[in-house]
Order: sequence, then C-alpha cells, then structure tokens
Amino acid sequence: MSRATESRIVPMSLRGGAGALAGWECAPPPGVATRGTAVLVPGFTGSKEDFAGLLPILADAGFRCVAYDQRGQFESEGSEDRDDYTIETFSADLIGVVESLGAPVHLVGHSFGGYVARTAVVARPDLFSTFTLLASGPSSLQDIAFPPPAQVEQLIEAGGQDVVWQMLAGAGATEVLDQAKREFLHRRIFATRKANLVGIVRTMQTRPPAPAVVRAAGVPILVGYGDTGDLWAPEVHERFAAELGARVAVYRGVGHLPNEERPDQVRDDLVVFWTDGDARASVL
Repeated sequence: MSRATESRIVPMSLRGGAGALAGWECAPPPGVATRGTAVLVPGFTGSKEDFAGLLPILADAGFRCVAYDQRGQFESEGSEDRDDYTIETFSADLIGVVESLGAPVHLVGHSFGGYVARTAVVARPDLFSTFTLLASGPSSLQDIAFPPPAQVEQLIEAGGQDVVWQMLAGAGATEVLDQAKREFLHRRIFATRKANLVGIVRTMQTRPPAPAVVRAAGVPILVGYGDTGDLWAPEVHERFAAELGARVAVYRGVGHLPNEERPDQVRDDLVVFWTDGDARASVL
C-alpha cells in the first residue's frame, strides 16, 4: 500500500461489549459521491489490516468502508475470560457497530468473520443491504482443511499464542512473506488475547446458522472464494452457495486471502453486487 493510500485510512474507535474496538475507516475521496457504507469483519488470527488493500479502492468506488478488530483481537480491548468470546458476543459487537454507523450497510465477513456475520444477519436482517461471505465455508467441523477445533483449543490452552504462530509457520503461511509482513503477523498474534483465540476455536466447534435459516433472512448473499488452497474445497463452497441461494465469485489461483491476493477483482465483484441487482458477480 502506498503512503498516499495509507493516509486515507483513518483509525477510529468503536464501542464493543467488552470495551473499545479498534477500527479503520476509509471514506470516498473529494468529488466522489457516497453510495453506501460497508463493514468488513476479519477472521481467526486476523484483524482490520487484512482489508488494507481493499478499503481504499472500495472507497474510490463510492463506498464508506469500516473494518475493525474483533474483541480481544490485535488492538481491540477484551477480557481474559474465555466465556466472553462466543458467537453471540461477537455478533452483538457487530450489530452494535452497524447501529452506530447507520444502517443498512453492506456486510463482508472473511473466514470466521463470516460465521459472525451469518449470526448477525439472522438476528437483525434489517441492518444489512447485502451480505458477502469471503473464503468462509459452511463450518469448521467437516469438509475443511483445518485440524479438529477441540484439538487446537487444547494446544492453545497449553502453549498460548506461540502455538498459533508455530501452526502458521508450520503450514508455510509465513514463508513467502517479506520481513516487514512477517514481523507484523508475529506482532499481531502476540497482541491478540489468548482468550480470544481459545474462544474462537471453541465457537468453531459449533455450527453457525444453517444455510436455510440464513437464506430465509432475505438478505442478498455473495459467496467469494479462491480455488487453490483455501480451507474449503471449491466444490464445498459451490454447494454451500447453492444452499444459500447466493451469487458466486471464484478467484482463480488464489487461496484463503482473496482480499489480499486479488483486491481489485474482489472490489469489482463487490461493487457489481452492491449496485446492480440484476447483474451476476463475475467468475474470474
């Protein structure tokens, strides 16, 4: 991200149920009319920075964009009580954020952020104009390339953030990164509260709202995913999208982070989805 782009992202503080949530806001530049507000929710071990390449280019297209660290994640406040990190508390934070920004908004949930978003959409569909699941499959209990969540919970309880860092390194997730990015990811993991990590993994041991329930909420849905090395295979995403009655965007040669690997293409699909009810999201 260039310095000029970075300067357009403004830190903000949002109210969460466990304290302040660290957020980023990026508004359309002067001369560009605002066409709506988008809220982007990161996943397990993630943060608002996962959307650094996406926020400014969505803002250029006329959308006020807000991303935030979930409770106990990176720069957001949170308790050390594992019981404070449930799908209900995460989704309540999201609902509170949207209400404070002014509804309805376009909602984007990446990975576990999609689980949180699904719960919020079912609880308060009136708050959302559209809903996008980005690299976020049906559940973490089957058809996923992730260790059993109960096993991961035990490892984190025993070894804390270092275990999570070693898991990322062992999976090769840090090998291709430049030094600055690697150092940031290391800092982020160790700034995230252990209770957040344990709480999310506990939450992953339950199923999010069923596709039929999400579909019945009546909010238009887009499912976007990479076809190479995501946690869920393409056929799993495809089946999930059909159950949701969702549009589909496939990012060729991309893994679990299309928001970082193909931000321009993700932007194009989101803008089409958000602005043209008759158009289909492109398959890239």
